[in-house]
Amino acid sequence: MLDALQLDRFIGIPYCPRHMDCADLALLVQRELFGRVVVLAGKRARPLELDAQAEAIAGYCAELGTAVERPQDGDAVLMRDFDATQAGHIGIYVFTNYAPHVLHTSHKLGASVLHRAQDLQGFGLVVEGYYRWN
Repeated sequence: MLDALQLDRFIGIPYCPRHMDCADLALLVQRELFGRVVVLAGKRARPLELDAQAEAIAGYCAELGTAVERPQDGDAVLMRDFDATQAGHIGIYVFTNYAPHVLHTSHKLGASVLHRAQDLQGFGLVVEGYYRWN
């Protein structure tokens, strides 16, 4: 179980569609907190339209991880908005304060946040799956 203090430095990082979107945050946390170097092949496209972002993220999941039923600290959490047909949002699973949480960021949030997994629905998000990094 991670200590909440280990996560503090990743909370409140301003969202930026070009430099700190949900995928950028996921890669940063993997590198700095879990010691994993996750590399996206070539230059990652940075589509600004939500549908295009969803397609790009879905493509990355297949090449970067394997679906798991029981997530562990550091696993990717693939999410979609309630009204979306395709997942287009990624976060990092952490078990802290005796509950599952997701660390993520988006244009709606404005900065990175740590939400209890059970509260994601209240923010209009549906968890599509958990992925262990390759």
